[in-house]
Order: sequence, then C-alpha cells, then structure tokens
Amino acid sequence: MSEYVAAQRGLRMSEPLFAYSMSQDTMGWAWSVYDEAGEIVASGLDACQDTAKAAVDRAMRHVAWIGLSTPGGRRRAPAGSA
Repeated sequence: MSEYVAAQRGLRMSEPLFAYSMSQDTMGWAWSVYDEAGEIVASGLDACQDTAKAAVDRAMRHVAWIGLSTPGGRRRAPAGSA
C-alpha cells in the first residue's frame, strides 16, 4: 500500500503492526504479542479473558511506544512488564 493510499484511509505507514494470540490454559488465559517478523515481543498469563485482552492491549501500546518493532531494536519484553 502506498503512503498516499494509507493516508487516505487514515493509516500511517510508519506505525508498527502487531498480532496477538490468546488461548485458554488450565491456569487461565495465555497470551502473546508478535511483531511484524513473527517474533514474540511480550507474553503473559491472566486469570480471565477480559484481563488477558487488556494486558494484550497494554503490551501492544507499550512495545510500540518503546520502539521494539524497529529493525535492530527487537528484544523480548519480560512477561508482565508491558
């Protein structure tokens, strides 16, 4: 997508993209946040699904803010630190 098309759609090309997964575990809800390369940048375990989703949202904001998704800046954030 060109920057022009992205701007028309209200997107910024420089903003990092993240994906996440959540799965129910015997101990609660396990979650992981992945960067554009598919590497885990944050993960955790929470008692309920809503708390896990809130943690995922916080982790994605935190990782984007500190710039872990930039090339050369990738490192895994410790669980619960996001």
